[in-house]
Amino acid sequence: MKKVLLLIALLASFIACSDDDDASIPSNTIPDDLPDVSQVTFTSPTTITNNYFGPQDVGTIYVYEAGDIGEDPEEEIRIEIRASTKTVMGVPCFIQHDVVYIDDVLIEDTDDWIAQDDEGNLWYFGEFVENYDEEGNFEDNDGSWEAGIDDALPGYWLPFEPSIGQTYLQEYWEDEAEDYAEVISTDETVTIDLGTYQNCLMTKDINPFEGNEYELKYYAPGIGLIKEEKYEGGVLVEIAQLIEIIE
Repeated sequence: MKKVLLLIALLASFIACSDDDDASIPSNTIPDDLPDVSQVTFTSPTTITNNYFGPQDVGTIYVYEAGDIGEDPEEEIRIEIRASTKTVMGVPCFIQHDVVYIDDVLIEDTDDWIAQDDEGNLWYFGEFVENYDEEGNFEDNDGSWEAGIDDALPGYWLPFEPSIGQTYLQEYWEDEAEDYAEVISTDETVTIDLGTYQNCLMTKDINPFEGNEYELKYYAPGIGLIKEEKYEGGVLVEIAQLIEIIE
């Protein structure tokens, strides 16, 4: 869901490539916190070793519950890795499949395209989104984007060795998708219904188009995202947490 650089190298330098590789790198000035994808290699991009990411295996499903503060959770999110892949900008990406239900009605079905570089950083190459109304009827594909199209570029889904104070764009499609994150802590202790987890990564995620909103996300080593808190004007308004791992 990043340094002032000119991306001047085409992705032909990547070890992994395909016939889909027809996208060009824009020559405009890129924001400070966008990692330079032209400077990395993807030898085995669908092999996941990043310690903060999960699920890592096809067939494992993470189940989350989410809801407003003071109310019973009404939202269920299920995340798994598809067996198929998606090639974007010449890089084969594994597909994280997310589905969101409210009161058992499907409201969102998303494929996120992610690849791991040779240093263990996870890159976010885009997503395909299907949105549904409260009765489960298809509405639109708002939120979809793909790196290499309309000058959109990939960013970090998660860095391999995050450091406190590090900031990074997760994507860059000017005036459309410019989410970024800051590493707040790497040694948080987080308790959820499934247990207590030590040495968790904590990030502050911001969508610059959403005013005074931000999210704090907590990643447990060896598991991945276990908790997410949404704030508006500095006030906690919503919590999502991992409630089950189905293997």
